[in-house]
Amino acid sequence: MRGLNPVVLERLRSWQDNPLRFVQECFRWPKDQGPTFQQKEALQAIALQKRVSIRSGHGCGKSAVAVWIALWFMSTRAYAKVAVTGPTGRQLYDIFWAELAKWFRRSRLQDEFVMQKGKFFYKAAPEDWWIRLISPRVKATKEEQAETLAGLHGDHLLIIVDEASGVHDPVFVPLEGALTRPDNKVLLIGNMTKSSGYFYDTHFHAAIKRKWVHLHWNSEKSPLVTKETVEYFRDKYGEDSSVYAVRIKGDPPLTDERALIPLEWSRQCIGNEIEVADDEPLYLSVDIARYGDDVSVVMPRRGLKVYEWDVFKDMNTISLAGNILQMYTERDASGVILDEIGVGAGVVDWLEKHGMVNCYGVNVCWKSSDVSRYHRLRDELWWTVREKCMRGLYSFPPTEESETLCDELASPKYDFNAQGGIVVESKKKMRARGVGSPNRADALVLSEYINSVAHRVWPVKRTHVPSSRKYYTVSGEHAWMVT
Repeated sequence: MRGLNPVVLERLRSWQDNPLRFVQECFRWPKDQGPTFQQKEALQAIALQKRVSIRSGHGCGKSAVAVWIALWFMSTRAYAKVAVTGPTGRQLYDIFWAELAKWFRRSRLQDEFVMQKGKFFYKAAPEDWWIRLISPRVKATKEEQAETLAGLHGDHLLIIVDEASGVHDPVFVPLEGALTRPDNKVLLIGNMTKSSGYFYDTHFHAAIKRKWVHLHWNSEKSPLVTKETVEYFRDKYGEDSSVYAVRIKGDPPLTDERALIPLEWSRQCIGNEIEVADDEPLYLSVDIARYGDDVSVVMPRRGLKVYEWDVFKDMNTISLAGNILQMYTERDASGVILDEIGVGAGVVDWLEKHGMVNCYGVNVCWKSSDVSRYHRLRDELWWTVREKCMRGLYSFPPTEESETLCDELASPKYDFNAQGGIVVESKKKMRARGVGSPNRADALVLSEYINSVAHRVWPVKRTHVPSSRKYYTVSGEHAWMVT
């Protein structure tokens, strides 16, 4: 390791076995700031142990500590290799790589290492001394997923698995084989969104957990998480909900046989890479609120792919309608579907008055297509979303808003009516138990009304559309079932 900056060289020995000291001295900290007590325990654990697994609530600084450990390992070992994996490549790049860039800028390492798009390496040995993002292919077979971490080896090897609950078990298969040398280490970190799997077992399996240092970070105790954040999740989802357990307490989701969409089902769709048929149009699904705590949501969707959506709070119907029309034009959308109950009817009227011919209003209180199975249309649409989440068919953008969407999808429960039909918990009953309105989830649910026939109702827009072009029209309460 000759040629290191003298400032780094003189501290190297004290840093090598003390990642906490490395973090305190290597980064430029604002006055009176530094690692939290939870982050300190992670740094102390990785110094002494090969296997560390951290289940964490939201906002406790888990991404930061993963980056600190990666930079510590890179800076204190010759020809160190750090492999970072997670559920999808995009999540890794958007979250871990962005965090790495932030802390590298604040470090004293910039004379020795180089950070480029997707590459981080030691200047003198770019091929043998690096940090790399390695992501599994979502549609790969179990055997192919097992190859994600295969072939990794070295005297100084660190493997970091970010958002470990979202990583499929086959990816972990070669993990133990990569930890054969004294200075090989692995860090698993993330929200525990599933009550099964490799990450879960490192905390709760009687035999497996003995091999691991398993740490538990509760957001209620983190100095990085405000009381307002904790109260928000408690008020919106309830302290006894799976969302609160996962996002705040850092626990696995609660087992509730009446939960409509378990949190782990929808979360597997975040960052999911899917292909959309060429004839699927892009359309906007709109859940409309007016004032108060509720928000209006304008959600673009094409086939099973949901794009980043817009959220509007405390906006009157005319202003909201104007924003919808603008988004419709800017995105070159083929159509709009809206919740026309209550204030939504005024938005539909305004859009039609201003020339939007591809606007379709829906009342989810309509009868379902099969009253023996579903109480109302709303229940049928929610159940359709449930089935698609269960199979991981959707693609949600890898954003914080998608986390909120998944939280909302996990909020309602379900029951059965006297005829045996499925009844999804009403908003009124959800409010009675302290759970807020699932506006983002309602926008997704509403989009299911038209999704199966969207390509017939709104043919895909082309650059040049003949003026004589005619749109399909659909009428009746079961229009979405048209074949």
